Amino acid sequence: MGTKHILPLLAGVLLSLLAFSCGKAEEETPEKVVVPEAVDLGLSVKWASFDVGASKPGGTGYYVAWGEAAPKDTYYKWGTYAWGHSYNTLTKYNNNPAYGTSPDYRIRLKQEDDIAHVLYGGQWRTPTPEEMQELIDCPFITQSVETIDGIDCLKLTSTKTGKSILFPAGGLCEDTMSPKGRNYAGYYWSDEIDYTDNPLMLEYHNPSTAIFMLVSPEVKTAHFTSMHLHTWVRAHGMNVRAVFGARQ
Repeated sequence: MGTKHILPLLAGVLLSLLAFSCGKAEEETPEKVVVPEAVDLGLSVKWASFDVGASKPGGTGYYVAWGEAAPKDTYYKWGTYAWGHSYNTLTKYNNNPAYGTSPDYRIRLKQEDDIAHVLYGGQWRTPTPEEMQELIDCPFITQSVETIDGIDCLKLTSTKTGKSILFPAGGLCEDTMSPKGRNYAGYYWSDEIDYTDNPLMLEYHNPSTAIFMLVSPEVKTAHFTSMHLHTWVRAHGMNVRAVFGARQ
């Protein structure tokens, strides 16, 4: 095979790999930001109709490290993280001197580091753990499963307002550029690191991790639900689902 035939082939393979990169949305990145609908489920805040970085319900959005306001085209690991290159060298959002020499004692995202606010402005932002827990515990929201463009989604429908939102099971980027766990669960960052004053978390507290919401369309056992809060490494890539409303 001649060189003129090999080069287009290699280019096609490269483009195929990039299509599944954690740094890009599942669908093509729009030329300008598409602002989601603020869906009223009858809760304290309105929830975005699709992920940050997507352009339609059910589309998988950007994967971002916690506290970074943009996706990236490289591995999601400590070596590429903006706020510290290891778990104990944090340079921002750290309330414990054991995890960085100059703790700033910030536990919540500033607006300039919140990708939801950076892209959408106004009262759009990343949700708090309490707002996520409110969604999880809501007695008038029902769950079902819907598949959009080959991705399983957990559909939440409010019997109070009749409105619905979809959470695609897009996986997460754990030391990789390609998402793991697709069609098993979606992983969504909250706006807070793990810290000792948060009553929702029962595990050990470590500012190198942040609180996220796992959303899964899979059938769960009695020990797990399809939605729950957990903590994970800040340097890894997860999705963000914005909310609209002032932070309480």
